Amino acid sequence: MRAVSRLHALVTATGLLACLPTLAQSLKAKDIQPSGLTANQAKQILLVVLKHEEFKMADRSMSIDGPWEGNGKGTLFRPGYYDFGLVYSNRKAAASNVLGHFAVNALTGDVWQTESCKRFNFAALSGIQKRISMRTGKKLANDEVANDEIACE
Repeated sequence: MRAVSRLHALVTATGLLACLPTLAQSLKAKDIQPSGLTANQAKQILLVVLKHEEFKMADRSMSIDGPWEGNGKGTLFRPGYYDFGLVYSNRKAAASNVLGHFAVNALTGDVWQTESCKRFNFAALSGIQKRISMRTGKKLANDEVANDEIACE
């Protein structure tokens, strides 16, 4: 009994418990193609990060905009990444606010808040990224290379 409660505490502390239902439904390792994530899979990873960061995504006023397209139809805004915006809509005031811009690497699941150049790293996300890397054969870039890809300084 004691081992079960320790395991539960560890899983809860790492945020894994909150992430598993979403991932079990939408991001099975066998569904990840060697060519990388689909836009929907990238969005599911972003949801894991947003929940970890304590955004109340169950609130109907919160939504994810994207992925954004580049100049050509069907191209990515940032090569190799799916870019999204987190939007809060105040229906009473008929106004919307963008709460942040995020990028998810299609080959590794690396997630960035692109305005602040914050790279997310926590246990549940690392587990997801390992599964993605196993399927794509690509590893997370070191900080310097990843900063360049995102255009952070």
